[in-house]
Amino acid sequence: LSFHARNIPTIPLESYLLRILKYCPTTNEVFLSLLVYFDRMARLANESTGRTFVIDSYNIHRLVIAGVTVASKFFSDVFYTNSRYAKVGGLPQSELNQLELQFLLLNDFRLMISEEEMQRY
Repeated sequence: LSFHARNIPTIPLESYLLRILKYCPTTNEVFLSLLVYFDRMARLANESTGRTFVIDSYNIHRLVIAGVTVASKFFSDVFYTNSRYAKVGGLPQSELNQLELQFLLLNDFRLMISEEEMQRY
């Protein structure tokens, strides 16, 4: 629920991803890792609660900015501050900090992705 926005953001997802890439340049590996993490979140939610983890227009932007923040810190030697990610993502920093923690919890703090798993995606 912490990822669920009150309203659907007006910026299309593709434009949002391009905005992140423009103002917080990172590697393709970071963006690709989001798919792995989203799948893991869905699987873990199903296994632990029996519920389906739904990604929709109300939560995808927040999932993306939280995921990019987490993945950039994990995969890259150079990453930005949470205040920058929050500004680029259009969120207050305190909210991004909370989303980052929720993202880690939903992934059971398991951020490592094997080369084989990355290749599958």
